[in-house]
Amino acid sequence: MSDYRGHLWGGVVFFVGLVGAVVALSKKGGSPEWLAVFWGWKVLVLFGIALLMALWPDVDTDSKGQRLFYRIFLAADILLIAGKLHQLAAILGLLAMIPIVGRHRGWTHTIWAAVLVTLPFFVLPMYFTGQLTWVGLPYFLAALVGYGSHLVLDRTFW
Repeated sequence: MSDYRGHLWGGVVFFVGLVGAVVALSKKGGSPEWLAVFWGWKVLVLFGIALLMALWPDVDTDSKGQRLFYRIFLAADILLIAGKLHQLAAILGLLAMIPIVGRHRGWTHTIWAAVLVTLPFFVLPMYFTGQLTWVGLPYFLAALVGYGSHLVLDRTFW
């Protein structure tokens, strides 16, 4: 079991492993387009996603991660309301309440939750563009690696 610092470091280590795997894959040739996101400044976005998702499973308990995410949710909800996107604000508000209904180390500490919570990173670009695209895959992988690092450190991945 780790505190938030341990989970952040776990996210760093796992993300470096992901980047190493991507570098190895690109050296084998035939680099798909979506690998380009791992080069240049966009890798910092992926890194940030991995670190945030390394904290996500503890959103179900009073933690630094919970406080961070609920501040993000509040800011996003205020922006949605200001933009008169009331239905989206209501959906975000409902989804934001789900983790605090469960117990600590409950559903947020499962493999299925790791996939389900991170899947929007992959699916939403397809939804918004209306076409099959791999553009979200790097973001999904970064999120999944970050989330997975948390489960491994808490030994709750079975």
